[in-house]
Amino acid sequence: MSRALVIGGTRGIGLALSDRLRTLGWNVRSTGSAVDITDPMAWPEFLEEQPYDLVVFSAGRLDVAPWGVKRLSDLLASYSLHAAAPVALLAAHGSKLLGWWSKVVFISTVGAVNSGAVDLGYGMAKAALEKAARALAEHSSWRVYLIRFDLVDTDMIRLLPGDTMDGRLALSPAEAADQIIREAEL
Repeated sequence: MSRALVIGGTRGIGLALSDRLRTLGWNVRSTGSAVDITDPMAWPEFLEEQPYDLVVFSAGRLDVAPWGVKRLSDLLASYSLHAAAPVALLAAHGSKLLGWWSKVVFISTVGAVNSGAVDLGYGMAKAALEKAARALAEHSSWRVYLIRFDLVDTDMIRLLPGDTMDGRLALSPAEAADQIIREAEL
């Protein structure tokens, strides 16, 4: 049975993906906010005797506020969750967490390239995540997938101003999960 770790797998896209993988016969471990990926002391919590076949980084944070009132701590928290912690976790424990055959999936959004001023920290963090994913794809033995969505109907999207949708359709979390499964060839 294939083994997966879905970080951020208790809400939204991560929850839908965890559920979908289970229906496909995967043994899935899902983490939520109870395990803080930005705290290196929590990282041993992810390690088990056997490496995972798949690790998905789906945790998300969105602090909606005008860019002029953003605090450095808000920007750093978003950056840490979305980009720095996943890379640091893989650098510190990748050889225990993953086998050479394993897949790593990073989930991004259009916010990485088209961020409004109210979600600037999120957009900056997702842009950094995309750079990290491309670098890891070139320089690691794992098969790395970066999957970018436009809009997905999650609690986070409801925090954005109403004009964010601007006539665009949002995927359901289940549709996003199915897209991840297709693109990462799960």
